[in-house]
Amino acid sequence: MEVAISEDVIPVVKDSMNREIVLLESKINLLESEIKKFEDKYKLTSPEFEDKFDNGNLDDSQDFFEWWGLIRGLKTLKDKLIKAKSVVTYW
Repeated sequence: MEVAISEDVIPVVKDSMNREIVLLESKINLLESEIKKFEDKYKLTSPEFEDKFDNGNLDDSQDFFEWWGLIRGLKTLKDKLIKAKSVVTYW
């Protein structure tokens, strides 16, 4: 989809997107830090955990559901970051 934006608005949009990028990167760092705590506590990498969790090889611990949610949230934030960066580089 092509969107027409006047030239004088582009710097405002870029500035807003750059702030969004900084915010997304901060959120990503926070989630990665929280995920690392679970990886250290359970001596599993997140991909190993996901495989075990998705295959029902773990119990119903609250920690596991929280860890799973953090991983999903991290993937969503990383996707948004890629899109935000592509907007900035487009202009």
